[in-house]
Amino acid sequence: MPGNHLYCRSLGALLLFFVTALLLSKFAFEHQDLVDLPPSDVDNDTTDLSIDSAVPSGSQNPTFGRVSHRHYHHEAPIKRTLSEPYQCLIEKGQQYWETGVKPAFDGQSRFPTPNFRGVAGPLQDSGWTSNVELKPLRNFWTDAFKAMPAKAPKGPVRQIYLDQSQDFENDHGPQEATSAQYYAQFIPQSAAIVVNLSFSPRYKVSRRRGPPEEIPNQIPRMNRLSDLLWYTWESETEHPESFRYYAVEEILTPDAKALIFEIFRSRRGTTKVPWKKRLTFDLTSDEGKALFGCPNGIAVNWLLIHHAKVLGRREPRVTIFNGGNKDQGEGDKVCMIWDLIPSGQKGSFGAVEKG
Repeated sequence: MPGNHLYCRSLGALLLFFVTALLLSKFAFEHQDLVDLPPSDVDNDTTDLSIDSAVPSGSQNPTFGRVSHRHYHHEAPIKRTLSEPYQCLIEKGQQYWETGVKPAFDGQSRFPTPNFRGVAGPLQDSGWTSNVELKPLRNFWTDAFKAMPAKAPKGPVRQIYLDQSQDFENDHGPQEATSAQYYAQFIPQSAAIVVNLSFSPRYKVSRRRGPPEEIPNQIPRMNRLSDLLWYTWESETEHPESFRYYAVEEILTPDAKALIFEIFRSRRGTTKVPWKKRLTFDLTSDEGKALFGCPNGIAVNWLLIHHAKVLGRREPRVTIFNGGNKDQGEGDKVCMIWDLIPSGQKGSFGAVEKG
């Protein structure tokens, strides 16, 4: 009967619609974009270094390219170049090097070193407290420190907790404490700083859900990770010029972590890349430029720009690896260590990856 035939066709079309919708919803759940994750501004060193920028202003963070979970939830074909969303990071890293760091090496920086010398002192004037304890390095740094030419630490090292826990005054009057946190281990004998935790004043204030345009008015004068690290480094050593290694213990920033996972997949075919299979890049590679421009690499830019007179000319190389120990039930611990090689010296962590 024509009516029954039409009914069957309609029923079949409806069934096909529901099956398609089910498959699409499953795909969307498995491949949802990282844009759903909360933003993280862990080092706050994201001032635009474009030609139009005159001084570091703590301008609003740029929007970095994002990749979906599909880049690291299943094995993908090995690629030798980064995907299109990360071209902005490659360009940003190149820009920071060409317009920020290199001119500083030549004594032509447009970004003067900040002066935080106040009545009570830089930390106190900006509402920071500093506490110290002796704490051992995490196990996954052991091999890395053995590869350094400097003396590896024996026993616990100085762990310094910098908390923006006090109310303060800035150019806009009295302000509430931001609860920002910068925690790091300072190891002068190894010429190294290991950053454990980093939540900037800008990030903490942004979580208050106030008007975005008011955020810069509510942060202390001394607010960048790079500034607090250098100030503390100078107090920890008689030879600040010896600084060479900047390490990030566990990268949590969604953009930076996704970038590193993509590089792992591209070069190793998996995200499980232990120290023995580590990847090292210089700034001639797209990967090195992208890592230089990502949120966890920008603090290195400012350390080199602001303190070029002390540090001298350096050749940055970055090594990335996954420090999570699967045998001990640990998850991913994505690590980054910058080797700021003094002019005329060799890198510490092996040959750089070819482009």
